[in-house]
Amino acid sequence: MASVARWRAGLWLLAAILTSSGGVSAPAAEFKSGSWAGRDIKGSDGIFKGCQIDSTHPGDRILGFGIFVPGIFQVRVSDKAWTFEPGALPVTLWVDSGEKLSGNAVAAAKTTVVVPINQGGKAFAEALQKGNILHVTVPTGALDFKLSGTFKAIGELERCWNDGVATLPKAAGAAPQAGAPQGAAQAAAPQVKRVKGADLLGLSLPEFAAQVVTLQDNGFFKLERASKQQLEQLSAGLVWTMKGGFGFVTSVNTDPDVQLLKDSLVKQKTPRCKGELSGSADVRSLPGTAIQVKRVELRCTDVGNGDAVTEVFAFYPHLSGQLVGISHIAKDRKVAVAADGEFAKRVAAILQAK
Repeated sequence: MASVARWRAGLWLLAAILTSSGGVSAPAAEFKSGSWAGRDIKGSDGIFKGCQIDSTHPGDRILGFGIFVPGIFQVRVSDKAWTFEPGALPVTLWVDSGEKLSGNAVAAAKTTVVVPINQGGKAFAEALQKGNILHVTVPTGALDFKLSGTFKAIGELERCWNDGVATLPKAAGAAPQAGAPQGAAQAAAPQVKRVKGADLLGLSLPEFAAQVVTLQDNGFFKLERASKQQLEQLSAGLVWTMKGGFGFVTSVNTDPDVQLLKDSLVKQKTPRCKGELSGSADVRSLPGTAIQVKRVELRCTDVGNGDAVTEVFAFYPHLSGQLVGISHIAKDRKVAVAADGEFAKRVAAILQAK
């Protein structure tokens, strides 16, 4: 299985809640298959995002499957006895006596584990259709789910997916295939041609971020291929991940006072935060430079599923006289703050390079 950086479905959902132009709220088209209940998922703009189907099992446990843009198959398991902390946790899945898939999953809530299968999703879905028992092991123990009715249920899930993909705007690229590895339907990261000094501040949004993220190959940041739809949803020019969260470059904005920036962001995010939303703002100098960076930190105590999320914004001056917005988001505040600090350190290093 892939690492948690690849199994990012849960974090993508958090990002959509806090940063998109609208949450996932459009009316769903529901469907059933025996004891399985499914629905499609759309944004408030009506654009298709994926499909999911689930069923209740003994002990108030829930087993679910989903396919989400750009075609990632996922397994979702809920158990009311679980009390996981948000973030990554190890998990192993296998059907009957078949091959075991082990890696890091995402605890999307205290009682729920989401397992996006980045490679081989189609094959694993077929195994679930034909098999008898799904075995799941997590740090608290092992669970077994009887795979009753999964052949028709996953068939209905795929039908929902195919119908939904057919409605996607052409601008989103070629229709992705269910369970397919991320590829042609995604926007490739820009080629990085190294610059030094103030030239960094004259680059386009994707080029600016790519220069910084790839400055050091130490595993802190990893460039991601994101579909055009995902980039549009985030108003992003480029997306990258770090352990426990991700970041993106947004847009070149006007240059208001930092308090105005904070007030504007709070106003934008308040409707999407179901708990308490707090924020702070400051202006910091990049070490060794005369560059001033405006920072805004927002903390939502509940994004709708009980999880708290921190988003740290940093606004860098651009040679156009405007600002480049960088956002880092994570459930753990320390992760978002550390990523913001690492990004700033790399910007300073490029600006001082000769």
